[in-house]
Amino acid sequence: MKRKRWIVLLLIFVLAFVFVGCKNNNDNNKTTPTGVDISGQAIVNSKITLEINQETTITASVRPKEASQDIVWGSSKPEVATVDKNGKIVAVGIGETEIFAKAKAKQSTYASVTVIVQAPPADPESVTITGPDTVIKDSFITLKAVVEPSNASQAVIWETSDDTIATVENGRVEGIEIGKVTITVKVVADETITLTKEIEVVAYTTGPTAVKISGENEMIVGRRIVLTAAVLPSGSSQNVTWESLQPTIATISADGEVTALKEGTVWIVVKSVESSAVQDMHQIVVKPKPTPIPYPDLQEYEIKIMAAPHALNEHDPFDIKYKSDDKTAKQKAWRDIEDLMNCTLKVVPYPDTAPWGQPRIDWLNEKASTNTAETDIFVSTTEWLAQLVNGGSALNVLTYYQKYGQNSMSAGLKGASTYKGGLYSLIYPPVSGLTVDKGLFYNVNLVQELGLDSPASKFNEGNWSFDDFKAYVKEANGKLVEGQTVLSGRPVLYYMGMVNSSGVALANITNCTVNFNHPIAMDAAAVLKELYDDVGWGDIAWDATVTSFNENNSIFQSGDYWFVKTDNRWHDKLWGEGTTKFGYVPYPYANSKTKEDSRTSGIGGACYMQAAGREYPAYVNSEYVYRAFTEMMLKTADYILEDPTYDVIQKMRTAASNKLDDPESVEAIIFFTREKVLFDPMYELGGGTVRFTLSTAIEDVVVRGEDYATKMSEIETGILQSLLDVYS
Repeated sequence: MKRKRWIVLLLIFVLAFVFVGCKNNNDNNKTTPTGVDISGQAIVNSKITLEINQETTITASVRPKEASQDIVWGSSKPEVATVDKNGKIVAVGIGETEIFAKAKAKQSTYASVTVIVQAPPADPESVTITGPDTVIKDSFITLKAVVEPSNASQAVIWETSDDTIATVENGRVEGIEIGKVTITVKVVADETITLTKEIEVVAYTTGPTAVKISGENEMIVGRRIVLTAAVLPSGSSQNVTWESLQPTIATISADGEVTALKEGTVWIVVKSVESSAVQDMHQIVVKPKPTPIPYPDLQEYEIKIMAAPHALNEHDPFDIKYKSDDKTAKQKAWRDIEDLMNCTLKVVPYPDTAPWGQPRIDWLNEKASTNTAETDIFVSTTEWLAQLVNGGSALNVLTYYQKYGQNSMSAGLKGASTYKGGLYSLIYPPVSGLTVDKGLFYNVNLVQELGLDSPASKFNEGNWSFDDFKAYVKEANGKLVEGQTVLSGRPVLYYMGMVNSSGVALANITNCTVNFNHPIAMDAAAVLKELYDDVGWGDIAWDATVTSFNENNSIFQSGDYWFVKTDNRWHDKLWGEGTTKFGYVPYPYANSKTKEDSRTSGIGGACYMQAAGREYPAYVNSEYVYRAFTEMMLKTADYILEDPTYDVIQKMRTAASNKLDDPESVEAIIFFTREKVLFDPMYELGGGTVRFTLSTAIEDVVVRGEDYATKMSEIETGILQSLLDVYS
């Protein structure tokens, strides 16, 4: 009996051990730390900034909350900042360190925060204010205060003398009523240091007050150059008239093309169509034809022009698939240069290791840095300009252009190719042709299936205002089936296009301003917000990745003209072999504008650049290569203009018909002759990075419903600085 009792007790003991062991194992699994969170008022974007001898305390918690909350603190550089067992941080030396909070129960589980220790700020001495002097009622401007010296605290307080006229917050001034107001800025570190700026709140007006001419000041007898004019303020009609005061020396056409007839000095006058009293004058010195410079002997050197593998036919006039109507002229000019300079011009493909986008930029820069560039000239885009210049792969050809280019580069391309005083593109044939770079492209098949009017016909009839566009989109939306949308692509491209189409440059290089606060810009954002809320949107993505458009489920996509029927964008079988049809319509213009006021943005985009880091034999150099390519282009233009059958409108119509399958679209695109081009570098600033910043802000407004003025104010100063970096 005793033995049985002992066995029973032993069994109970064993079972108890098993149960307790299982329970402990489960508890251990349950309480194993899985993460650590750090918090503290001093933390901003995972960083803490302190001055020497300053202190702050942060806290840490272990996840899950059932786990042990014991923390082990540490600093990667205790000579910069120390941390004690309670999370108190003390700044001891200038520099940067990581403060770690590790779960004591599992020290591989931790979180960290960066601590930056700075020297105490210098005593402030003065403050300056930069920014516009006027603000449009119901709009806003952004002022910037800079405290000197630069290592003083930049914290300031903004005040307005009358918030019924204009309010101010963090430098953003919003116009409330017509009138004048004094904006005051005080330095927080020393409030005796103040500065005032008078701001006038004005009514929105589209009346012109000034017009500015851009273009070359010298030309050669027998050559042509093109001048452009910008009417101010932004939003004024950009329509102008041109006149030569010395027409025996040089004439000027209605679209700004100057033809030099003989030596001398000519004054060109431009006047606003809306107000002839608003005018500008531009002097051009016409020089005699220079003594020909002997051609060098390049000893059969092969000048390589590198292009995308799928697009060689777009650059080689001897390719059977070359479609441009300059084919005969270009072939003749090509052979001329090969004979004159004893060289060969050859179009070659980029290697597979250099696909489109950042990999190609990196490949070009890497080759240049090691002096192993594999081409003399390469097809690029002005969007990459900053990265290629800063990476050392694009050659500054300004000096060569001044020697051989005969000032024949279009103002738009020259503007888009300029970076900090250098010039980085080669010229195209300087003759009139299609000017459209960006716009709305649409699925002709889908439009016809739904029984809709051609969007391009609406534009051609003069019915393509913001309100007309909204009505068309809403009508189209009512005919779609589930899964289909009217609009697709990035809202920011619509936004920029709609503002530009209305004659407003978001980044205006004439007076170096950013125009996010323009009423037309605000209206464009409001239209897109309304459409997004009312009818929805297809895929919000860039270029060829807009699936809803590619799969026949969206009518419109924002894009570039060169995308059409291009293998790596919108190929000619996108919606079926033999049935894919593309249409084009400009972005809509503001309700206060007309078709005649509308503009297309450009011309940047695709271009030729000359490679740096190219090793040449003794009888070749970069100047000779530049001359060969440039004179080939100039000769191409000469041969085109010598053709008695040359007609610029027919040339444009033929080129457009090769891409577009809707006759109304062809008429819409050829409407934009070169005087109807508005240059706006917003798309390309910062090597394209500004576009992504702006895209996020516009999507915050359109998609996520945030306040337009607030979002634009947050990014305006940085974008203005990018504009000044390039064009100031």
